[in-house]
Amino acid sequence: MDGRKFEIIIHATDLAACQRLIQSLETVNVPENFSAAIQPVTGDEKYFAYDTAMRSSDAKYKIYIDEHAVITDENFLIELSEIFRDGSIGAVGTSGAIELSTHGISLTSAKHSDKNFHGEVEVVDGFFFATQYDLPWRYDLFADNFFGGQAQCVEFKRAGYKIFIGGDWIGYRGENFTLDETSRQKFLDEYSADLFPLVTIIIPTFNRPKFFREALESALNQTYRNVEIFISDNSTDDATENLIRDFDDARIKYFRHKNFDANDNWNFARAYDNPAAEYVNWLMDDDLFMPTKIERMIEIYRNNPDVSLVTSLRNGIDADGKIFGTAQTPFKNSGKLSGEDAGAILLSNFENFIGEPTTVLIRKKFLRDNDLCWHDDERGFFNLLDVSATFDAGQFVFHLRAAKLSANARRYRVGVGIYAAAHGDSMGQAAQVGVGQKNFLANRRRFATLNYKLV
Repeated sequence: MDGRKFEIIIHATDLAACQRLIQSLETVNVPENFSAAIQPVTGDEKYFAYDTAMRSSDAKYKIYIDEHAVITDENFLIELSEIFRDGSIGAVGTSGAIELSTHGISLTSAKHSDKNFHGEVEVVDGFFFATQYDLPWRYDLFADNFFGGQAQCVEFKRAGYKIFIGGDWIGYRGENFTLDETSRQKFLDEYSADLFPLVTIIIPTFNRPKFFREALESALNQTYRNVEIFISDNSTDDATENLIRDFDDARIKYFRHKNFDANDNWNFARAYDNPAAEYVNWLMDDDLFMPTKIERMIEIYRNNPDVSLVTSLRNGIDADGKIFGTAQTPFKNSGKLSGEDAGAILLSNFENFIGEPTTVLIRKKFLRDNDLCWHDDERGFFNLLDVSATFDAGQFVFHLRAAKLSANARRYRVGVGIYAAAHGDSMGQAAQVGVGQKNFLANRRRFATLNYKLV
């Protein structure tokens, strides 16, 4: 391996575009005592071509550039060589997602790098991808779309290397991308556990196998993959245990307790605490999640690090799954609400806009004593959240979109509309958060102290 050589690899399918890129490379300054070569490669499958070229090259530093790009900084090789002095950096791009959104698309992630960004990211966009180590390209999963570049970033992170944005070195002349939904699903299937936090879904159940099956399927069918499903069953018959055998899914953790009463079953479920899981969401065995519930709520958390609790609107459904009503809320749009305002609204309106256990996704680090739920004599999530300590000045945040949930008298379908309750700094304002084109920021009323419990 030649430690002073750059190999620039171009997948050539458009002759005119490839020639423009090569012409822009001709003016690039090569670092002293280094050499550089250009290797156009052909073939229908871009990442197979990349992998073949990688294996045939003796250059330590390989740069994969989309043929529709042009170089705009003639000193980029010099800057790149300086970045690669840090052996912990495996790959360098020119733009990318500082934090990849839960939909899995770097280009449209909420936390995408701007032109002035220089630093570590989760994934780069793939128009420019420079490496100082060779790792196999995942052509077994992706042929020629940008998910192959994102996948390579995760492969480098799996190998223990960092992904870096080096500079604004290229211009891009390509057309808008058409999303390949099949590849997006493959990417999320393969890499969700590497990229996104683990969510525990807890289902206590008793003698309701039909509703339980629907609830379990709604959890398994979440678009957000990185979940585990903890089930505590104290049914008096074997119907629920038998139907579990229909589900061959490693995410399910099922426990049968024939001798448990209702309180024992509840306490066994609430005692479960996987330290690898950052979030917890209860799912009552006659309720349903909408498919995007967890994905959309986790996305709010990732964009709002002060948020401690996310909830949503919910629709009641009857035993046949027909909607019979929607839970009322004092809010019209999505937004962020302080804890003192949440307390004032609850106390003045006597309205449970936080919702039932199924509705709320909780960030576990904000739970009081890490207690995942409440005792019979307690009245809700506020008793679990240490308002005076965990929330500083007791800030709560509420996001609201438009939700759908499931239930008969007590069944709910949860997951489109979103409120969030959150932690923030003691003097700062709650940040405004938009969902779609709508923004909501509650007026703040400060309490001199906040050492009461909201129940």
